Formats: sequence, C-alpha cells, structure tokens
Amino acid sequence: MEILKKSAIAVSQELSSKEEATKLAGSLLIKSGNIQEEYIDSMLEKLEKEGFATYIGNGVAIPHGMEEGKKYINETGISIIQSHKGVEWNGEVAYIIVGIAAKDDEHMDVLSKLADLIEDPEDAKKIWKLDSADKIYELFS
Repeated sequence: MEILKKSAIAVSQELSSKEEATKLAGSLLIKSGNIQEEYIDSMLEKLEKEGFATYIGNGVAIPHGMEEGKKYINETGISIIQSHKGVEWNGEVAYIIVGIAAKDDEHMDVLSKLADLIEDPEDAKKIWKLDSADKIYELFS
C-alpha cells in the first residue's frame, strides 16, 4: 500500500492560516481517495480542541482527525504541503504540513522517517526549501 501519492503533494503554497492549510491537506487526501469530505471536519475539530497535538517542531505540522473521524477514512494516507513563507501554527511557523489519515498504525513508518528527517533543524530547513513534488516524494518514499 502506498501511503504517500504524488497527487497528494503541493509545493510553494501560500497559506493564510493553519485552518486553510488543514483544509488543503484534507482536499489533497480526498483527491488521492484516502478520505471522505467529512474527515476534514474532524481534522479542523482536532485543530480547535487539541491543537497542541498538531505541531511537532522544526517547522512541521501534522494535522489529523479526531478518533471518531476514522470512520471517514477510506485508506491510510498522508498529504504533504510545502510553503516557503510558512504559516503561523500555535505560535510557531510551519513550512511543511503533513496531513494524516490513518486507520491504525500503518502511517507510523512515514512519521518515523519524518521525525528522523527533521530532528536536526538544519536538515529540516533543507526540506522546507524543496520546491518539487518529485523531490519530496523521493524523500518520503
């Protein structure tokens, strides 16, 4: 199973808010067939109620849905948005937004890889600057 599809990657995006970023992350997951539209509402609810769980540091945010939103997931997948200017996220700035739709733990390999990639702030900054969906896809595959 392919967790990340090229169609779920958007680069050089200008985002005005974390809500807009979350909606875009969700729409990419819809386009890839991972979720039903209702899952985006679950992602926004998570942002509102448990926003602290959506920013992981070094310029990376991981919007995802509430536990009860899982019924709107067709198959596990992630979307990736890259923004050169970034978007304000809980008092920080997110340059990479990884939308997550996970039925169970199938996404943990990708998250583990992501954590390794951004552990060093300098490495994270290199990812922020990638401007090609192909390069991002290769990095996470």
